[in-house]
Amino acid sequence: MRKNIVLVFLVLLAVALGTTVLDAQTKGKGKDKGKGKTKTTQPTTDDATGTTKPVEQPKPVSNTPVEDLDTARNLMIDTLVVDTTISNDYSLENSRPVDGFYKQTMLKGAKPFAYPKINKNNIKFYKRIWRDMDLTDSVNRIFATPGETLMQLIMDAIRTNRLIPYADESFKSQLNYRKVMRIFQDSAITAKYDSVTGEQIGTMTTFNEFNADSVTKFEIKEDIFFDKTRGKVVTQIIGLAPVRKLKTSTGEYIADQHPFWLYFPQCRNLFAAKEVIDPQRDIYNESYDDLFIQRNFKTVIVKESNPADLKIKDKYPNDEARQKKEAERIEREINNYKQKMWRY
Repeated sequence: MRKNIVLVFLVLLAVALGTTVLDAQTKGKGKDKGKGKTKTTQPTTDDATGTTKPVEQPKPVSNTPVEDLDTARNLMIDTLVVDTTISNDYSLENSRPVDGFYKQTMLKGAKPFAYPKINKNNIKFYKRIWRDMDLTDSVNRIFATPGETLMQLIMDAIRTNRLIPYADESFKSQLNYRKVMRIFQDSAITAKYDSVTGEQIGTMTTFNEFNADSVTKFEIKEDIFFDKTRGKVVTQIIGLAPVRKLKTSTGEYIADQHPFWLYFPQCRNLFAAKEVIDPQRDIYNESYDDLFIQRNFKTVIVKESNPADLKIKDKYPNDEARQKKEAERIEREINNYKQKMWRY
């Protein structure tokens, strides 16, 4: 019952609204018809003379043309005013700049994975190798990025006591930052002059400031062995040392010097937290530890373990061709042994 009442009410409301709209439209049409009629003046007759006067037609409105459109346009343009003032609502964007669309420090606080435990009784093949890693080589330039070199990272860690430098490759005698800097400092003897007379009164020793970018070579000491438990030939880095060229006062090369040695397992925590990028080699979000463990670098063998503890250049002095052949022979011997392990 209630639904029927509501339905009747809605029908009546719709009829009322329709009637109102229809009346409004009818009135509008009537007004339009009135507007559309033209009022005409009937001719009049003069009673005295009996003549008929003509109807006076309304004078047309004359549209005065513009004589000079360019002048009118110029006047209009002159009236326009351009607002060149800066809004007071402008505020300087002072957020920290980001070099690139996306940059994420994924390696902050990263830890290196632990080496697998190895039972010495399961080692079948063993060889110790020393290699030179030249940072001027295009493959190794990632270790010598200007402003973020591997050497600078090492020196900062030694200065803050995060790395321990050793005086020998046996890692027995420790050094400190002051002693390391003393080794790196170049000394030169210069003349000392009197400030009044300008005459030389003696000589003095001056020290040049150390530049980490001047180190362009590292020596790597590593062990190569076959682990019978995993059935794999393992290459494990033991030590790392910067190589410094000793020269005379005239700039003549004397020999290579290792200012200090680093025990590589102690370096892994530092290297794992340092991100390196090399777009030319598609290296992103990797660390120095990744590069060393994955052996993503280029080296040349300079020494293998031998009873006389001689380097290749000591065996064949002044014969670079023979030294290169010997290094290639040792490298080939190691690769042949690795391939032989997979023969059935």
